[in-house]
Amino acid sequence: MKGLVIAFGLLTVTGACAPDNTRMPESSYQWQQRQDRIEQDWRASQPAPQTTPPKDKP
Repeated sequence: MKGLVIAFGLLTVTGACAPDNTRMPESSYQWQQRQDRIEQDWRASQPAPQTTPPKDKP
């Protein structure tokens, strides 16, 4: 039982030190980096514009 308590304590301590990817940025620089990354991902997911010239109407 004592080993289980120690193992749980170590798990809690190491879990607290692990980086949390769901945390919100704290500084304005981190916020800007986050916004830039979101915008780049959004632009990459958009379809490329068509480059065919429009047809002439008679």
